[in-house]
Amino acid sequence: MFDRARILLTIAVCIFAAPAVAQAPTPTTTAFDGTYLGVSNTFEGDIDTGRTWARYCPQFSRPPTLSIVNGIARAGKFEGSVSPQGVLVMRTFWSHVDGRIDAQGTVRARSTSGCSYQFVWQKVPAPTMPFDGDYVGVSLESTGRSPQCPSNGVPSTLSIRNSAVLGDFWQGSVSQQGNLVIQTPRGMQVRGQIDNQGVIRVQGGNSAYTVILVWRKQSG
Repeated sequence: MFDRARILLTIAVCIFAAPAVAQAPTPTTTAFDGTYLGVSNTFEGDIDTGRTWARYCPQFSRPPTLSIVNGIARAGKFEGSVSPQGVLVMRTFWSHVDGRIDAQGTVRARSTSGCSYQFVWQKVPAPTMPFDGDYVGVSLESTGRSPQCPSNGVPSTLSIRNSAVLGDFWQGSVSQQGNLVIQTPRGMQVRGQIDNQGVIRVQGGNSAYTVILVWRKQSG
């Protein structure tokens, strides 16, 4: 009898311990679909103690790009949905984001997981120019031995609207011929081209290292 009770208790614990992302509200609207660029991230500290634990809580200047497609919301490792009233709910296994989208396309949300942050996103305007669109990162390759040399990997998504290039890390402009000039907040600049297949290739760096980045335009 004791073993049976223990088994039933274990099953109940597993049910209630299911990842929160599965409990997110079912999407019922596409009115808020689009790409939202991270504007600001305000670190509030450890929610259990009210103190700032920079050693344990990651520090970053802006939240990752938020994408909403068919009512499904994704930003970095977070995933969830948007209600018809603009209520945003996203989850990971360990943390969650709760917020709201206003009539101007501004998202204000709070992320909690032991570390607490206030996020702000702004909706990117609809494409109007030939190269406008969203470009998904393909590759980042760096060569050099400088401590500032970035690690190889995949760059975050770029959005191009009205010839302005916007991203979590890179910003700049593109000419009518598809020539790009983008740079980081610290002033590192790279240059390149968008080809007729919608592929961006840029290269740059300094005397200590060189980086080559590639993005590809999303279809649709």
